[in-house]
Amino acid sequence: MHPKIRACIAFAAVALALPASQAGAASGYLAPVVVDEMVFPVARTDWYSVINFREDWHAPRMRFYPGRGWVQDGFHEGNDIFAEPGTPVLSITSGVVENVGWLFYSGWRVGIRSDDGRYFFYGHLRRYPPGVSVGDRVAPGDTIGEIGNTGYGDTPGHSDEFTYHVHIQIGEPDGTWTNPYPLLRRLYRATVRS
Repeated sequence: MHPKIRACIAFAAVALALPASQAGAASGYLAPVVVDEMVFPVARTDWYSVINFREDWHAPRMRFYPGRGWVQDGFHEGNDIFAEPGTPVLSITSGVVENVGWLFYSGWRVGIRSDDGRYFFYGHLRRYPPGVSVGDRVAPGDTIGEIGNTGYGDTPGHSDEFTYHVHIQIGEPDGTWTNPYPLLRRLYRATVRS
C-alpha cells in the first residue's frame, strides 16, 4: 500500500477519535467548505483524495438468486460516493441523530433529521464514532462515520459485497425520497473551488 494512502487511513482513525469540531485540520483532512449551511459529506485531503460519484438515482438494482440468476430487485433511491476506506463521512447539515446501527441492506448507518425536517441517511459505513448516538445534535461538517463497504448480511459487520463508498439518501418531510445528486454536485464543486 502506498505510504500516503496508509497515512490517509491512519488520519481517519484519528478523526474518529476526536470530537467532531476538532476533526478537520488536526486529522490531516481539509476543513469542510460550508455552502448555505451544508457541506459535502466526504472529507478531502490537501495532497490526495480519491472521490468519485455520478448520478445513479433510480438505477436498477440487481441481485443474484441461485437457480434464478440475476433479477432486478428494486431501484437505487440515493447516490453513492466512492472514496478510500476510512475516509471521514461528514454530516451534510445540522440536525439530530435519529438512527444509528445495523441494517441488512445498508450495513452500519447513521440517519440525521435536519432542522428543516428532511432525513439524511448515510449507509455502508465502516464504523461511526462511539460518541454518535440517537438524540445527539450535529452541525454541518461533524464527523459521523467513515467510508466502508458493510451491508447485505444478517450479521452486523458483514462487508466486502461491494467496493468502499457511502450511500447518501435524502428523505423529504412527506416521506418521499429525493434525488441527492444535484445537491451533492453543487457542494462538491464549491469544495474543490475553495
